[in-house]
Amino acid sequence: MPIDSKLIKRCLKNDRRSQNELYKELFSFLMNICIRYKNNYDDAGASLNTIYLKVLKGLKDYDESVSILPWVKTIAVRHLIDEYRSEKRHESLSLDEIPSEATSSHVMNAESLQTEDILKLLNCLPEVTRNVFNLFVVDGYKHREIGDLLNMSEGNSKWHLNQARTCLQAFINTEKKRLESIKLEL
Repeated sequence: MPIDSKLIKRCLKNDRRSQNELYKELFSFLMNICIRYKNNYDDAGASLNTIYLKVLKGLKDYDESVSILPWVKTIAVRHLIDEYRSEKRHESLSLDEIPSEATSSHVMNAESLQTEDILKLLNCLPEVTRNVFNLFVVDGYKHREIGDLLNMSEGNSKWHLNQARTCLQAFINTEKKRLESIKLEL
């Protein structure tokens, strides 16, 4: 999704129609990032709007020789992590207490998980573990960078990633067994 440099220049001149057009161009890209870090669409939408304002304010510093999407993604991820830090809601939910709604809310095919299914599984992870998983697996951060972003040690980041993978694999295996038992009953 290339963004026209003329559109960016018009946005810099405070052309509201161009800013609205840029918003529409970036909406799905930003919403996909936001929904990975938030528990619901309302919170994701609120974060998206704040991120978009930061993008607009930062356009004057944007280097046009670089693609805009990685630049916007960096702004989005950093904002979402800053929000997480400011909320100070470190859940003390143990992995044994994770809600069973991840697998019981609807039938999902464990071999071909849809994006919606993966998001539901991720939302069942404790917030810190989910954020580490997103930063490492999806956004490509290294454990040292994750540790700096989330104020934790590199080893702690690795532990959370391992816990996320273990928990997600357990969800998938549980669903596979459930689907096999349904097939046997038929």
